[in-house]
Amino acid sequence: MYPLQGLKVLDFSHAGDGPTCGMMLAQAGANVVKIEPLKGDPFRYGLTAVAFYNANRNKRSLALNLQAVEGREIAHRLAASADIIMESFRPGVANKLGIGYSELDKINPRIIYCSVSGFGQTGPYRHKPAYDPAIHAMSGLMSVTGEAGRPPVRMPANVVGLPTAFLAAYGVLLAVISREKTGKGQLIDAAFFDTAVYFMASFVGYAYTGYIMPRMGSASPVFTPYQCFLSADRYVFVGVSNEKFWQAFCQALELDDLLTNTGYSSMEGRLANRDELVKIIAAALRKLPGDEIIKKLEAAGVPCAPVLEIPELLDDPQVVARQIFFDMDYPGVGKVKLANIPAWPSGIERIKNVRTPLLGEHTEEILRELGYDGTG
Repeated sequence: MYPLQGLKVLDFSHAGDGPTCGMMLAQAGANVVKIEPLKGDPFRYGLTAVAFYNANRNKRSLALNLQAVEGREIAHRLAASADIIMESFRPGVANKLGIGYSELDKINPRIIYCSVSGFGQTGPYRHKPAYDPAIHAMSGLMSVTGEAGRPPVRMPANVVGLPTAFLAAYGVLLAVISREKTGKGQLIDAAFFDTAVYFMASFVGYAYTGYIMPRMGSASPVFTPYQCFLSADRYVFVGVSNEKFWQAFCQALELDDLLTNTGYSSMEGRLANRDELVKIIAAALRKLPGDEIIKKLEAAGVPCAPVLEIPELLDDPQVVARQIFFDMDYPGVGKVKLANIPAWPSGIERIKNVRTPLLGEHTEEILRELGYDGTG
């Protein structure tokens, strides 16, 4: 028995983030139906296909034209017995398609309705189109990412959309627990912008001090040396955040002159003399192989890490030991590498993964369950 077994989910969301929330519910045993337009979720095709495969496994696919009366009728009949609705349209679009919360709540007052959007269902920006980079920009995240004197940089990893999906799943589960007590469903309004601004909370010290964090690349405004350095063959990260690590760092790499320099004897002094200190350390590390630096610093207990390339990451022994990735066959594509959900409870067996469905693969099956004789 899986935790969400018996719950029915209609997933109208598209792209990579809303569907990830639906996938997380499916991983916990929910019966998730991905409802797509007749041409399919645009993420099915091109370079985004791998993200699509990862976010839509363990679901069934129903191809449906919601702009047609018959399509809306099918959606309403499905909603009448559903527990959870997922959608990621721009605010107002779901209402126009007849699947908004206000309409489905009348059909099924126990429905838990989760909307995932760029800026949320309220506020002056609610109708703005939004992808991760736009949210990076408007949340201030991009203003502190990159290097001094150079343009702001977006983070290639999906550091806003996916966390929003995780928080949406958290909100859905809270609503499920609440419904057990009240018998009532409710609306979850998950927004990329809210997530990004929340992540920026550590920078709101500006409101108290007036300090604005500059763009510093991999470096830190409060510690040094605390950044990436180029070794003889690769980049490595070094994290010296206190005096214990400073002593160990200098001793491990035989930088005794730095230990005796009073200008570097405290973090305050090192920060005041950051530029010259970083130059000295960079020159010293440039002479040593990255593996040697890592070996010496790890032996000394100093936080450090190699900067791995993607091919190295896939074969990394920690990744393998934690079973983060697994392979799955997809028709016409072959094996695709997907990622397991982190932080899984020890007492719950992971569900056996079923590949992402083909477009409309289960349409007839689902319509038969509703009592239709044909394909609709």
